[in-house]
Amino acid sequence: MSKPRNKNALKHGANAREVMFWSENYEDYEALRTELYLEFSPSGSTEEHLVQTLLDLRWRRRRLDCYERITIQKRLDQIRATNEISQHIENLRSFATEFNEATDAKKVEALLATFSPFYSNTVRDRWPLQTDEDPSTWGPKIAKGLLAWIPPRRHEQADEFIAMVDLEAFDMALARLERLDAMIDRTIKRLMQIKTMKQMHGRFEPKLINVPATRDASALESAQNRSTE
Repeated sequence: MSKPRNKNALKHGANAREVMFWSENYEDYEALRTELYLEFSPSGSTEEHLVQTLLDLRWRRRRLDCYERITIQKRLDQIRATNEISQHIENLRSFATEFNEATDAKKVEALLATFSPFYSNTVRDRWPLQTDEDPSTWGPKIAKGLLAWIPPRRHEQADEFIAMVDLEAFDMALARLERLDAMIDRTIKRLMQIKTMKQMHGRFEPKLINVPATRDASALESAQNRSTE
């Protein structure tokens, strides 16, 4: 059985065969190579090439699976972050009436003191009391801003699942995987065909029969005796 090439030859400089992405490592790549070499035992440059091709295809198949998982997770994180923001906005909007009734800065400050630092800083950043502003208008200004702040739509439970599934993207991803799987199957089939051809060639190759030299000498002497007679 041919041995896998030196790992270091794949990791450095001009000999590098595969670029590793985030979350990938050469140890997994080389482990997959070893598994394929053990499974197919390539012999000769053609089989070596096909096993290398199969290694690259299998690695890309794993990469596509990883891409799909990461894409789904990022989409889910985005949806849940939007849901959280929406809930915070609704919580702040519920204080609009109290801010509208706060007729001076002290009452606004007293109300803000009951908030968490996150909520209090959000209100101060979005609707600060300006230096030349009438303090009695600060509370109503905040109330008006809160009512105008429309929370984004939340996707929860079943709605979250529906928002996660993009049927068009799903079909495209499935088509990519099917094409790659077909390439993997063709490579394995070709590798098996070459191995079978080699075995058949070895089975039917004619073999030379070695005749002992003493037998050849006796036959020659007999023929010479018959000619002299």
